[in-house]
Amino acid sequence: MEKVFDVHVHYVFDIPLEETISIFREEFAATETEKYCFLSLPHECEDGVVAFDALQNIKGLFLKRAFSPNGYAFAGLVHPTDYTDVDVVSESFLSQAKEYLSVGFDGIKMLEGYPSLLKVRGIPLDSPIYTKFYAYLESVSAPIILHLANPKENWDKESASPQAIAAGRVYDDTYPTKEEITEQLFRVLDRHPKLRLILAHFGFMSDDITMAERFLSYPNTAFDVTPGGEQLMQMQKEWGKWLPFWERHSSRIFYGTDFYAFPKTDTWEVAFTRRPKFLRQFFETDSEHVYLDETFFGVALDKSLRDKIYRENFLRLLGSPKEIDAAYIQREVERLLQIQNKKSLHADNDMQYMLRCLLFEQVK
Repeated sequence: MEKVFDVHVHYVFDIPLEETISIFREEFAATETEKYCFLSLPHECEDGVVAFDALQNIKGLFLKRAFSPNGYAFAGLVHPTDYTDVDVVSESFLSQAKEYLSVGFDGIKMLEGYPSLLKVRGIPLDSPIYTKFYAYLESVSAPIILHLANPKENWDKESASPQAIAAGRVYDDTYPTKEEITEQLFRVLDRHPKLRLILAHFGFMSDDITMAERFLSYPNTAFDVTPGGEQLMQMQKEWGKWLPFWERHSSRIFYGTDFYAFPKTDTWEVAFTRRPKFLRQFFETDSEHVYLDETFFGVALDKSLRDKIYRENFLRLLGSPKEIDAAYIQREVERLLQIQNKKSLHADNDMQYMLRCLLFEQVK
């Protein structure tokens, strides 16, 4: 099996950190995943309320350290509860970006383009609140991985997938439309045309090759292929149109899976292999398969093209991992230990585990 470098890995299940690391080791080995980028999600929208996990960033940096030299990490912005003072928030986002990149994060993950977060916060992607943040990242060529909108059919309950309906990802007219969210992105890129920006899940643009071309008209933009809305199966149905796009832009497409350390239940192996297996079947075969109860045919990409998507583009973007500031991890963990009401049930134990590991390394 060909080795893959996964640009899209999360750690959101409430599993003790030490066990999470052990599970990841097994899953990475089983799927031939040799390098991996841990993406932080400090804020997610749950039942119309923004939930904050104070440990996401520091856990991501610690995971990078645990998997060195094959681990990478992208931090997420910590948002305020009050956006009234634009200058204060703007300076905070700029300061965070500078700090994260200085202590060992390799880039920034933005979930800020998710429809529910956009609705609840009322802060568009092109808000002045982000201007200094974008300008700084553009100036230092630091990468962003952005979740932009969701599949087009999620704005229509009649055509939305059963999975989207079950997860509450169907949007009425109280949400910004997919078109509005996409235009927010293009206004950002018009102001910051050299921004190094990767859209997760192919930007949910598989229904609009013209839009995908427009996005790649900026010099430093790219897509990751992480399944979501099963955009690859949609492309496969018009592969004669899409193949030239993939060949033309092969240096700007990244392998990603939405990989997780799944709980060790009876369905564990099915859960962690589902997306990697789908991508391998899609890219490496020309035969019929089934994914989420839908039939698809593989497109059998040329190996030279797969090599770019699986590994070469990852290394071109990220190179060697940034050096981690272990003292920062210790300071941040000690600060977070003083905070009450942390989201994870294992938060305090996880932080004590991090401190023990850091102490052990110092003793060695």
